Amino acid sequence: MDEMKINEIDTSTVGGRIKYLRKQSGMSQEQLGWALGLEGKSVIYGYESNRRGLSGDILIELARILCTTPEYIMDGTASAEEDQYILAAITLMKEMKTDKAKKAALEHIRLVTMMEE
Repeated sequence: MDEMKINEIDTSTVGGRIKYLRKQSGMSQEQLGWALGLEGKSVIYGYESNRRGLSGDILIELARILCTTPEYIMDGTASAEEDQYILAAITLMKEMKTDKAKKAALEHIRLVTMMEE
């Protein structure tokens, strides 16, 4: 992913924040559309270009998929505790089906933490 292109996205609008988060997650407009249960990329283009408004249900699902909060998408605010990597880890952990998988993931995080010291 070309970091310069992501950094050039205007995140002062709802659409810009959606585009920024989508690109940061490595998804195409079409992939995001399918993840939301929408047909094709034209709806996502409408959101990203601020030509189409978001319903509450779509906003919540979009925030979940893009590992952020509805508040960040709508007004660009995020609390100090909100970190994209932590939110992504939480989302992934919630999707794990067994305690064994969750314990293994947690152990990997602990190992990485020890490597940083």
